[in-house]
Amino acid sequence: MNNNRPTHPEIAARAREIYLDTGCKPGHDVDNWLQAEYELMQLPIRELAKLPPPKPGNQKRRYKSVTEVVRLALL
Repeated sequence: MNNNRPTHPEIAARAREIYLDTGCKPGHDVDNWLQAEYELMQLPIRELAKLPPPKPGNQKRRYKSVTEVVRLALL
């Protein structure tokens, strides 16, 4: 992890742990992902809003990152 930003594999691993810990309930993939991303970043919401948006990768993302969600919520 660099610049306090978790990598995609780190977030995916934590999201899977959350999924398993909560009884493998379907339909919570976005919630699990956002919770994992937030836990790994461990920053106050206002600090998340100050972070630059993630750089686009090679693959088209289905979901917004937590920094994008927080920034939009604070507008």
